[in-house]
Amino acid sequence: MPDALQPPDVFLHAFDGAPTRDLQPGEVLIAAGAPADQVFNILSGMLMLSRTGRDGRRQVLSFLFRDNFLGLTATDSYFFTVEAVTPTRVACCSRSAFNARLEGDLQAERAFLNMTFRVLEDMVDAIYSLGQRSAIERLAVFLLYLRHWHRLSEAIADDAEPTLNNVSLPMTREDIADFLGLQKETVSRSFGQLEERSMIRRLDNHRVQITDLAALRELAGVMDFAAPQRLVRG
Repeated sequence: MPDALQPPDVFLHAFDGAPTRDLQPGEVLIAAGAPADQVFNILSGMLMLSRTGRDGRRQVLSFLFRDNFLGLTATDSYFFTVEAVTPTRVACCSRSAFNARLEGDLQAERAFLNMTFRVLEDMVDAIYSLGQRSAIERLAVFLLYLRHWHRLSEAIADDAEPTLNNVSLPMTREDIADFLGLQKETVSRSFGQLEERSMIRRLDNHRVQITDLAALRELAGVMDFAAPQRLVRG
C-alpha cells in the first residue's frame, strides 16, 4: 500500500492571513547576528540555511522547502543565515505573536513540539547518512534527500510516482559541495561517476533523472530519509 501523508502541522495556522515576502535567488531572508524577532513559513520555492566560521569557510546545513518553518531560536539573535535558492515566497509572523499563539492553543503547541522533534531526527539522519561515506556515496544521499523533500513538499503519497525521479538542482555546485563537505570539482566528478554507472542521467546543469533508484539507494545506504518525518504507513 502506498504511503499516506499526515495532515499539515496545525501550528502553521498562525500564518493564516500573515503578510508575505518575495525573495529572488541569492536574497537573504535571515542574516546571522540579526535580532531574532520574526518567524517564517515557506509558501513556495527553496531556501538554504548556512553558517560561516571565523575563517570564512561556510557549511550549508540544510535546504528548506514549502511548509518548512524557520526562525525560532532560544536566543535573541539568529546564529545562521538563510537565503533564497530559487524565487521564494514566505509568510512572516512576529516571534511574539507566534509564541502567544502557541501559549493559547495546546494542539498547536504539541504540533510544534512534534515538528521540533522531527527536525532533530532529520539532523541526526543527515549526519548519519553523510558521515564516513565516499564522495559518490554522499552525492547519492543528496539526490535521495532532494527526492524525498520533493515528495513531501508536493504531498505525493505514492513513492513509485515517476515524476519523483526527476530531481531539480537549482543550487550551485559550490552549494552542494558545502552541504556535502566536498570540493566543487569532486562534486562534478561524482555526478559523472553516477552517470557512468547508469544510476542517473544528467538532463542539464540543474536537472538529473534517477534511472536506477534501487541501485542509488543501495549505494547511499539510506531509504530517502523517510522514517521520522511526515510519512506514515497506511
